[in-house]
Amino acid sequence: MTPPSLELAAERPRWDDYELTLLESEPLGPHRRLRLAAAGLAGRFAPGQFLNLSVPGHLLRRPLAVADQGSGWLELFVTPFGPGTRKLVGLTPGVRLRALGPLGNGFAEPAGDVALVSAGAGVAALLMLAERARAGGGSVYVFHGAPGAEDAELVAASYEARGFAVSYYSEDGSHGRRGLPTEGLRELLAAGAAVSVYSVGPYALMRAAARLAIEYGRPGYVSLDVHMACGVGACLSCAVMTRQGQKRACVDGPVFEAREVVW
Repeated sequence: MTPPSLELAAERPRWDDYELTLLESEPLGPHRRLRLAAAGLAGRFAPGQFLNLSVPGHLLRRPLAVADQGSGWLELFVTPFGPGTRKLVGLTPGVRLRALGPLGNGFAEPAGDVALVSAGAGVAALLMLAERARAGGGSVYVFHGAPGAEDAELVAASYEARGFAVSYYSEDGSHGRRGLPTEGLRELLAAGAAVSVYSVGPYALMRAAARLAIEYGRPGYVSLDVHMACGVGACLSCAVMTRQGQKRACVDGPVFEAREVVW
């Protein structure tokens, strides 16, 4: 008989810990694009999955969505928020880091037309999804929001660099259209567009996008950006309330169906 400890280990998903090397660090307004050499890890991420990246001098790693991947490299978008991410965006090329991944469930393969609603570095979790939807013949509608024009460089280097038209909304009207990106989403849904709605960004934005998807009877998905420590479901720091009870965003998510989350 197999010992119980081995039985449990066999049932758990397997994550690998890799050494990465920072190749490039490019400022994009208040954000930063990092490109890392990641042999053995690049090419394994589905849209919406993330890695837990080490930061020199910090015990806990930082969960970051993978925006793009190629032959031996990964691309990330990082917004400096706390001490860890501020340290991360200040690193110089050549620094070696460790990453645990791929983590999370990611988005299901898109079918048909999609509407993407993002803010800040939330674009990272949606880029590969947008490309998959386009490759499958679907139309891609992008709504991005920010307080002002600070995300213009990020949008240009992400969505627009890949050929996607973006409806940019700024709260102060300094770039694009004045207002919130969910206003554009509501107009699209009210016009009868048969789209699936995907949102990544601040909690209030995802909640508003999810509620619109529900209101108009469309499939809706969010990638919950919550505090994580371990990234593998052990510490329970990322618990979220769903209609099936508490779930762990790092392994049961971070992607959840809009109707599943208790908003």
